[in-house]
Amino acid sequence: MADDIDGVLALVEAYRAAWAGLDPAAFRSIWDPEREIVYCPSELDRPLLGADAVGRYFDRVVSGIRHVRAMTVSDVRVEVIGDAAWAFFSFDLEGSGAEPFEVRGRNTLLARRTGGGWKAVHYHESLRGPLTEPV
Repeated sequence: MADDIDGVLALVEAYRAAWAGLDPAAFRSIWDPEREIVYCPSELDRPLLGADAVGRYFDRVVSGIRHVRAMTVSDVRVEVIGDAAWAFFSFDLEGSGAEPFEVRGRNTLLARRTGGGWKAVHYHESLRGPLTEPV
């Protein structure tokens, strides 16, 4: 079980590193080529369906980014259920394009075990709101 959790954590790290390095090949490598991918970025009104659409999205978005100052993930939670797993995490992306930007969000990433390790099949992103819940 610890190996499975480490595998899913490695998938989350590959996602983070792809954004940090603006690396299209690394970004494409995390998706399961045997399944239809569903990718729901917070700024789009509809999900992206399929690895090709997700790859084109990444290419388009990173073409407008000149520099990534920081891409971090935090509050990572992982649960493995057989050959499927989910990871929930927060992210902070800071950089510059035409203007400096900061994006603060949270993601749920669903993955499945493949012969090549854990691969993502579904991604859902939302932006973090300004309010905090009292503890």
